[in-house]
Amino acid sequence: MVAEFPFENVLIPYRFFGFDSVMYLVSAIIGFLVSFYAFRLFTLAEKKFHFYLYLAFTVISMGLLTLSITSGYVYLNYFLTGTYIALDPYSSVDDFGYWIYYIASLVGYALLALIYLPEQKKSKLLPLLIFPPWYKGFPYFQILSFFLLSYVVFRSIANFSLNRNLNSLLVMLAFAGMSLFHLLLFFTSFSKIIYVVAHFSLLFGFLALLAMLVRVSRK
Repeated sequence: MVAEFPFENVLIPYRFFGFDSVMYLVSAIIGFLVSFYAFRLFTLAEKKFHFYLYLAFTVISMGLLTLSITSGYVYLNYFLTGTYIALDPYSSVDDFGYWIYYIASLVGYALLALIYLPEQKKSKLLPLLIFPPWYKGFPYFQILSFFLLSYVVFRSIANFSLNRNLNSLLVMLAFAGMSLFHLLLFFTSFSKIIYVVAHFSLLFGFLALLAMLVRVSRK
């Protein structure tokens, strides 16, 4: 059974339908490249920063790839039929894709936070990786993601203030872009254009981190 697409309840601009799925796919590809370069650097220098970066972006990219596929399915159905699957069993596919993305992102962000925690404090955050928070609802996920990333952003800003080189700047901009993505999505109820800006912020963050890793690997 199908129903018309509930435009009045959707926070995504109509012209952006499907484009966000493409951006998730592009972000996933960039994320896998970040993971590849991080693992490559870890095998050379064996720094824990690169190892946690490799793990975090592998998990995050897997979540983004899953979200791209499931959300793309919903958009494709709409473009081909002009209807939105509301009561069909396959409608749960999109919801399940979002839950995989939510959990993968939270685990990935927890791993990023581990990068900057002292060794004796890391064991206290590990339960987040084993029992990820099952918060229900779009706004709660954005708040929790921003909370985890805010610590990472703070530490990256502190590192840049001490080192003041291009690599530390790129790391700071990368985590700031990712954090801004979740912050902006929390305010999408005020304007649909915020949804678009948020996705470009995520893409910028991934590209900045990839640029840093490529620079380091070439030295």
